[in-house]
Amino acid sequence: MLTRRNVLQLAGLAAASCKSPAPKAQAAPSSDDSALDEVLEMLHAAEPAAKQGLSTHAPMVAEALCALGHGDRAKAWVEHYDAPVLQLPPPSQPIDPARWKAALGPRRDAPTWERQLPRWADWTQYFETELRAPARWQDVLDTWAARLAPGISSAATHGVIRTAHAVRALGRRDTAPRRAELARGLAYWAAAYEELPARPVPTRAASIDAALAQLPHYAKVRGAAPGGNIVAGLRAVGTLPEFAGARDLIALPEDPQAAITLVTSTFARVLVQHAPRGHAVAFVHAITAPTALRRIAPHVKPETVHAALPYAWQAAAAIYVAYAAADPASPPSKAPPSPDALVERALDHGGDHAIKLTEAVLAERALHDDPSYLAAADVALALL
Repeated sequence: MLTRRNVLQLAGLAAASCKSPAPKAQAAPSSDDSALDEVLEMLHAAEPAAKQGLSTHAPMVAEALCALGHGDRAKAWVEHYDAPVLQLPPPSQPIDPARWKAALGPRRDAPTWERQLPRWADWTQYFETELRAPARWQDVLDTWAARLAPGISSAATHGVIRTAHAVRALGRRDTAPRRAELARGLAYWAAAYEELPARPVPTRAASIDAALAQLPHYAKVRGAAPGGNIVAGLRAVGTLPEFAGARDLIALPEDPQAAITLVTSTFARVLVQHAPRGHAVAFVHAITAPTALRRIAPHVKPETVHAALPYAWQAAAAIYVAYAAADPASPPSKAPPSPDALVERALDHGGDHAIKLTEAVLAERALHDDPSYLAAADVALALL
């Protein structure tokens, strides 16, 4: 008698422990992402239950697979997403547009992440209504990206990242499921909204590497890296008085695209040096969070992007402060694999962060041919 595992193995979809499977390669990548709407409808219909709850990576991975040209794998990946099913918070009261600030942020004393974000469903309903209105979805995005930018670090940066995947999907095609996913990304960002402390500094570092050198290391100050998950780690960094100047420590390039490239290439190098010593998933977010701003940028006003840039740098810098190793790893002694080989490795790996990071660094490398991007994917795929 065939067990469920036998059937999955025969189909080439068996999951490795704690990893979600991706189907084996069949043909050349396709630019068709029509499967994404079906996947998003399936995920939204399952609410208020969700695999991995509010931390779900399923919609983001599905969109990343489409961006990689493997949209045909998205449904199978989501169906076999290896994560516990958790209940999302139900609606409690409508968001008052005149008092929206009062509805931001978590309730830190609650015992679970879902209970810490009791207004998620209220925010989802609010944004679904806003996005059904005659106004362009880009106008809604611009308004709220500007309002929420100081909280890019919220939910370990997952709010802005989920928003950005939905935005890129809408940029390819405007459909109801993609608008509904944008509503959920913005709702996550708003419900989890937290700001890292910031204060002006009298002088700025001469370079981004000099800025990194001036940042405090949590382990050196407090004796060990912060415990708990990344959300707890970023909150811990916020308690360091020395960190408050990080946001303004570096003058980023005036050109937003150049500024994003500077941050992503820097933290690709940081991942290569520090992830081998631990906390690889955290260092992944130091790349994917500023990359998220790149995906949002074409659809909002330039001044919105410019104002958000210091917070993208600040979020990545906070991850560095929380988890940087005292003894960084030596640079790899051999050249990293080709982009095609890395994609195949990510698909075979099947893990959510493996797929998302690989897609992100390859998209960045397409804009700026820095070998650190390929090296970051190579190192991460061996660690995740």
